[in-house]
Amino acid sequence: MTSGPGTAPVRQLSASQRSAAAIAGALSAAGTRLLFGMPGGGPNLDMIGAAEASGMPFILTHGESAATMMAATYADLTGAPGAVVVTRGPGLASAVNGIAHAALDRLPLVVIADTVPAQDRDRISHQLLDQVALGRSVAKAVVTVSAAQASQAAGQAVRIALTHPAGPVVVNVDAGARGLLPQDVDLGTSVRSHDLAPLAAALQAARRLVIILGSLALPHTDCVRAALVGSGIPVLHTYRARGVVPDSAAEAAGLFTGGTMESPLLSSADLIVGLGVDPVELIPATWAYAAPAILVTDIPAGSAGYFTGGTELAASLPAAIEVLARYRARHSWPPEAGRAAKTDVTRRLCGAAAGIAGTAGRRHDRPRARPARDDRHRGCRRPHARGHAPVASRRATPAGHLQRAGDHGVRAARCDRRGPVYFWRASHRLHR
Repeated sequence: MTSGPGTAPVRQLSASQRSAAAIAGALSAAGTRLLFGMPGGGPNLDMIGAAEASGMPFILTHGESAATMMAATYADLTGAPGAVVVTRGPGLASAVNGIAHAALDRLPLVVIADTVPAQDRDRISHQLLDQVALGRSVAKAVVTVSAAQASQAAGQAVRIALTHPAGPVVVNVDAGARGLLPQDVDLGTSVRSHDLAPLAAALQAARRLVIILGSLALPHTDCVRAALVGSGIPVLHTYRARGVVPDSAAEAAGLFTGGTMESPLLSSADLIVGLGVDPVELIPATWAYAAPAILVTDIPAGSAGYFTGGTELAASLPAAIEVLARYRARHSWPPEAGRAAKTDVTRRLCGAAAGIAGTAGRRHDRPRARPARDDRHRGCRRPHARGHAPVASRRATPAGHLQRAGDHGVRAARCDRRGPVYFWRASHRLHR
C-alpha cells in the first residue's frame, strides 16, 4: 500500500494480478464480454477478478470441456474472441475437446490456464504436464504471459486467435516467467492474391452456374446478397453459411452436404463457383461432377483438394463477388430454379422417410402366426414352447377351469423363471 498527502491508499497489484489484468484488458478491447470456466485457485481467481473489473461476468460451468465449447459458441455468435479459464495440468487436458472444436470450426478462442511456475518445476510435480506440447497439438499457438511482458503477450495472443484462419490460442499464465514473445510468423504469412481473370472467363462462358457459399463468406453477407438475390442463379450453402442468402429467396437451393441431396442440381450445372468454402465443413465423399469448379477464398483453404480437378483462387472475396455480379444475367436457368431444387430435395427426403416409416409399420403390424397345438406333453412338468401351461383341452367347461389352469401354472412355474402368476394368467386367457 502507498499513499500521499490527502490521498487514499493505493493497493499494489501482485505479479499474478498484473498478468490477469493485461489478459482481461486485451480481451475486452477485442469485444469479449463473457468469461467461461472451471477454475482452480491462485492465478485463476485473479483472472476471474480482473475479468469482472473489465466488465466480463464469469460463468461457472460443470466442466472444462463444456466451458470451452460455450466460449467457442460465444465466438461463433458474436465474432469476438471466446474466453475460458481452466486450471493447470488435468484442467487444460480436459478442455482439449473444446479446443479441438474451435480449431476445426475456425473460431477465435483464448484458453487461459495457470501453470506450475518455471522455477518450481524441478521440485513440484503435482498437476504438472507439458502444457506447451499439449496446447500445440490442437491450438494455433501457445503463449506464456508473465508480469514483465503481460500487455504485449496478451495482445498478441488475441491477435493470433483472430487472424484468419481464426482459431484457439492457449495462454499459460506464469507471472515469473522470462520467456520470449511469440514471433510474428505466428500471425500468418502474407498471401499473394491471385488474378480473378480465370473466374471472369469461366463466368462469361457458363450458362448453368451454381454457387456454393461457405463459412468464410459470412463476413461478406451484404455483398453476397446484393449480387445474388434476384439473379435467378441457384445457391447452395454449407451448414455454417446457411442464411447468407435468405431461405425465402428464390435462389436458395438448400444445403451443400457433399452427399446425394444436391446431386441433381450439381449434375445439371456447367460451372460451379465456391465463395468462402472451407473444406473442413464438408463430409468425406467423392467429387464426381463433370462441371469445372472454381473456389475463391480470402486465404488458401485447400479447397481444390476436395473438389477434384477444381481451381482455388486466393483473392479478395468482395472483388470476386463484384466479378460475379457483372455476369449474373448470362445464365439460362428457368425461373426460381433454386427454390425448385430445394422443393425437390424436400419431396425426396419426405418420400424416403415415409418409406422407412411404412416398412417399420408393416413389420410391427404383421399378424403373428399361432403356434400349432401340441398335446404330446399334456400333464408333464415341462412348459409349452410358447410359455402357455399345458392343459387338457381348449374346450374345457367354465366349471373348474380356474383350478386346472392354476394347477398347471404352478407346476410349469417350477421350470420357468417367470413365476406362477404369469402362467395362471396365460392359462386363464387360454380357457376364457
